[in-house]
Amino acid sequence: MGPVARLALHSPLQVNAAPAPADVPRSYAQWSVWLDRLSEGLQDEACLDAMRAGELNASGGVVTLFSQRLAEEFNARLMRCSEHLTRDLSIGNDESQVVRAILNARKHLAFLHRLAHIESFPATLRTHLTDELRKFAQRAQQSLEDSARTDRSGRLLVLLRNNPLVRYEPAAQDGGAASTARAMGMGAAVGAAAQHPLSQTGARRRNIIL
Repeated sequence: MGPVARLALHSPLQVNAAPAPADVPRSYAQWSVWLDRLSEGLQDEACLDAMRAGELNASGGVVTLFSQRLAEEFNARLMRCSEHLTRDLSIGNDESQVVRAILNARKHLAFLHRLAHIESFPATLRTHLTDELRKFAQRAQQSLEDSARTDRSGRLLVLLRNNPLVRYEPAAQDGGAASTARAMGMGAAVGAAAQHPLSQTGARRRNIIL
C-alpha cells in the first residue's frame, strides 16, 4: 500500500432529519446528551443548532469535562475522515474519482470547521479545534502531493492542487453545495478529457494512489 492510501483522514457523516425538540443545553447533563448525539453522527445539523443556542456554565469543571469530550469526538472524526479518504483513493481509477474522494473529505472537514467556530464554546477550545483541523488538512494535502510527484504526467499533482483539502472554509460558509458543485464540474471535465489515456495507464496510476 502506497503513501497516499496510508494517509490517515471518518467517513462523511450523513445528516438525517432533525431530532425531536429538546431543551437548549445549559447544564452539563444537557450538553452531554447532545455530545452523545454528535458521536452517533446521525443528527449533525441539529447538534450544531442546539450547541449554537446553548450556554456553557464555566463553574464546577463543566467546561473542562465538555472540552475533553468534544476534543475526543473531534479527533475521532478526523481519524475516520482519514480512513474514508484512504479507502476512496485506493479504489479510484481515474481523475473524477480522485476529485470525488477529496470533495467527500472536504465536506467532512467543512462540518468540523463549523463545529469548531460555535461561539458558545470557550475561546481556548475554539482555537484548539481550529488549529487541529488546519494542521490535519495541511498534513494530509502535503502527503497527497508528495505521493503524486511520482506521476510522470503531472496530471495527478495538478488535480490535487486544483482541489486542495485545505479549501474547506468556503465549503463551510455556503453549506458545501456550491463549492462541491464547482469542483465536481471541474473534476468531471478533467475525468472526461483523460478517460482514454487512463485506459492505458490506469494500473500505474492506481499504484500511485494506493
